[in-house]
Amino acid sequence: MLGVYVEYTHTDVCSTLTVSHESLLVEYGESVELTCSISSKPSSDFFLGWESQINPVQTERETSLVWRAPNLTQWEVNRREMFCYLSVPNKECKQKVRLNLYKRPDSVKISSESIVWSEGQMMKLKCEIENVGPLQNLTVQWTRVDQNNNTTVTEMPYGSFRAFGEERKSGNVTSTVRVSASRDEDEVQYQCTALLKLEQLQQLQVGSSEPLKLTVHYKPTITQPSNGTISLTQGDELVLNCSAHGNPSPQYSWNSPGNKNLTTSYIFINSVQSEDQGQYICTAYNDEGSDSVTVVVNVAVGYKLIIIAVCAAIAVVLLAKLFCICCRRAHTGNYILKNLTSHSHNAIIALSHMDQL
Repeated sequence: MLGVYVEYTHTDVCSTLTVSHESLLVEYGESVELTCSISSKPSSDFFLGWESQINPVQTERETSLVWRAPNLTQWEVNRREMFCYLSVPNKECKQKVRLNLYKRPDSVKISSESIVWSEGQMMKLKCEIENVGPLQNLTVQWTRVDQNNNTTVTEMPYGSFRAFGEERKSGNVTSTVRVSASRDEDEVQYQCTALLKLEQLQQLQVGSSEPLKLTVHYKPTITQPSNGTISLTQGDELVLNCSAHGNPSPQYSWNSPGNKNLTTSYIFINSVQSEDQGQYICTAYNDEGSDSVTVVVNVAVGYKLIIIAVCAAIAVVLLAKLFCICCRRAHTGNYILKNLTSHSHNAIIALSHMDQL
């Protein structure tokens, strides 16, 4: 059997040197394998090997060589590049490989100095990220979601937060933000996220906290009614409804004419009278403070009712007079007839007496 012998020049040998990965992202603790190979053996003596901070390896016989790290936890691989090399007499070829080791955080927690805040206080929110790396590639992202689901995102790069550990390795991080407690912050959700911005990492998010909902207490603000005046007529209906926005939920009281105090949010009078006119003051209050509005109620005389009443009285008087007139006429007629009957009877008696004579 005939064989084919191919003799490579040094330049040709270098052109056949290949690696399985030129760049590789490795999660902390994962196993890694990299292969360095040439297409065939050189005609001269050679060395094929891996130059690395950890687990360097070399062969004089094989055309392929694997570098292995069964449980990669050495951050040193991020500090310098590693090489696959081929060495022949008077010549050495290299292929560069870049390893990027990263670690997801053990935990991401968000906390507040207090569970409940009062309006006007300065709130401090803290995000604690444990054992994440490399620190120099870390960005802390703060997300705010308000009551209308509007989202605001703020990113804090390395150097803008406290880090405990070497920048090329893993460590602990504490990031803080300060928020002015206002009614607009009540029931707003905050969340912090650890982002590792690495060239090969497609998904930057490596850990997020649970959302933290803020509770802010603030004094009531009355939304209705407004300060003003209401004009009514006697007999009209009066309805006053007081409502306010506050946290905790406000309580209500009304001060009405005659210093009448009502612990309710509304007033209802079915038929107002002149004594019902005056100032009606609604007060909404909670532990944070109070708010008040004043409504002035004017009650005018009901002229229509007076006219109707006068007309009715006149009608009654007229009917009474008409009834009296009718009664008088009836009695007068009976009296005349009675007198006529009496005179007729006397005339008949007189005639009878004359006949007897």
